[in-house]
Amino acid sequence: MKKITCLVVTIVLVVGVAIFGAWAPRAEAESEEELRYADAQAIATIANEDIYYTSREITMKDTDGGAPFFYPIAGIKNACGAVAGAEIVTFYDKYYENLIENWYPCYSSGDYRLQSSTYIDPIIYELYDLMKINEDGHGVTETNFKAGLSKYFNNHGYSLSYQNAKSGSGLNYNTCVSAVNANKVIVLFTTAGPIYDVSQHSGYDTWIETNITANHIMVAFGYLQVKYYNGSGTVRTETFVRLVTGLDNPVMAYYKINPTNLEAAYVVNVA
Repeated sequence: MKKITCLVVTIVLVVGVAIFGAWAPRAEAESEEELRYADAQAIATIANEDIYYTSREITMKDTDGGAPFFYPIAGIKNACGAVAGAEIVTFYDKYYENLIENWYPCYSSGDYRLQSSTYIDPIIYELYDLMKINEDGHGVTETNFKAGLSKYFNNHGYSLSYQNAKSGSGLNYNTCVSAVNANKVIVLFTTAGPIYDVSQHSGYDTWIETNITANHIMVAFGYLQVKYYNGSGTVRTETFVRLVTGLDNPVMAYYKINPTNLEAAYVVNVA
């Protein structure tokens, strides 16, 4: 009898623990694994939109000289973080000496030079290691991107800080404007989604939408706001940042201030 009683008690306890364990609140929420940013490409145009107007008002500005645009190096995979990092390093080398030793990043016009296999490719390889790309999975996390880029600047006598440029699910336009006006760039962490180009015609603009296929890191260096008017008032307002994509094509594009695929954005500050 005692054996039967013990068996019943044991069954009740096991069932009770199973039920309680299934419904009891966890003491600590499980942390989600960070998103990883890897190789991406832009697929063919997915939409063209014509915006007709009787007049328009354009507000736009790029950083001085624009920004450098680089490409992935053949033979290394998932390197968009290292490419974006090299673009940031080269951009700031114009203002902070010896981020790239024995090389000046601009032509006499002030525009940035094209990618150099002698000076830029080694930086991409170095950042690839500093950012621990592909060490724990495909690509790089936001955390390792920021830590690796900071270490590169530290190794060259400077420090970095990252100012949040996101507001809600989109970009803080005023923060982006202030950054560009101060000759600073903004790094964007995005999931798959659209980028844009514009074709101007008489009486209308065509906005061309292209899709990026995977999580990607890009660098913004300008802003654009277009207000379209017809005879009765404002038709619509479109607001973008201008960026270098880190892709073979297109190398530059526009990105909406209020997108659907922005994970994080930071103004990169150097001291």
